[in-house]
Amino acid sequence: MAVKMKRRDEVVVGALLLVTLLLGLGGTLWIARGGLSRGYEMFAKFPWGAGLKQGQPVLLAGVNIGFVSDVQLVPDGTLLVNMTIKKDYRIPINSTATVEANGIFGDQLIAVTPVRATTEFLPERDTIPTGVSAPGIPDLLAKGDSIARNVNLLTSNIRSEFVDSGGIKQIRGAINDMTKLLTQITAVVSTQNKELTTTQLQVRKLLASVDSGKIDSTLTNVRSASANLEKMSRGLDSTRLQVNALIDKVNNGKGSIPLLLNDPTLHTKLVGLSAQVDSLIADIKKNPRKYINLKIF
Repeated sequence: MAVKMKRRDEVVVGALLLVTLLLGLGGTLWIARGGLSRGYEMFAKFPWGAGLKQGQPVLLAGVNIGFVSDVQLVPDGTLLVNMTIKKDYRIPINSTATVEANGIFGDQLIAVTPVRATTEFLPERDTIPTGVSAPGIPDLLAKGDSIARNVNLLTSNIRSEFVDSGGIKQIRGAINDMTKLLTQITAVVSTQNKELTTTQLQVRKLLASVDSGKIDSTLTNVRSASANLEKMSRGLDSTRLQVNALIDKVNNGKGSIPLLLNDPTLHTKLVGLSAQVDSLIADIKKNPRKYINLKIF
């Protein structure tokens, strides 16, 4: 008998706890949805796949002002969302509604964001314009999957190009060749620096050994020679002018020279004169007494 009473008491206590839990949960939801003040309705249209459902919160500039009371699937590709807004809040006329993530577990909320502060408000049961929704957790996960696939593809390509085809070995060989080339260039530069230093020392010694007096004398001689060359040039110019004048006179037939040059019998006369002179010289050699009378006392 005592055992039966004990079991009955346990069942009663369990039932009371369950009823209390249900009442508490229902009361919490009822209060969250406005309690006795049901508020007024507002509407918004979002594309399919927005992830909205009844009971999700509605925020105005970060403040909870209501909840989603109904979601209807429209054949034109949109969701007609019915929101219950508390009577204490009004929606500014320049506001836009977007769907945003509520936590990290995939839940959603409707965020109403005013463009600027205003005293004008949308009337009750009006439709709030919608904006571009921020990417949610599913979008980020999909983007992460896409990035992961691209990274895997890139890794595969890198492995194929640099590991399987021996690209890393080629890069190492190129680096070794570059190192050798740099070593050779360094050696050449070092040698050239030494030779340049030696040349500089030799030039300094040469400049130090040059007598400044000899340099001045050489410069003076060079100046004198330059002056003489200038005088000679002027003399040659004067001679050239005189020769040109003489040639002009000859060409114009002025003076005795043109007459001699233009006389057709001049050559014949000169030949005859030359023959007579030769005959005279031969006769003098043959009979000198005929022409030279030398008496010795």
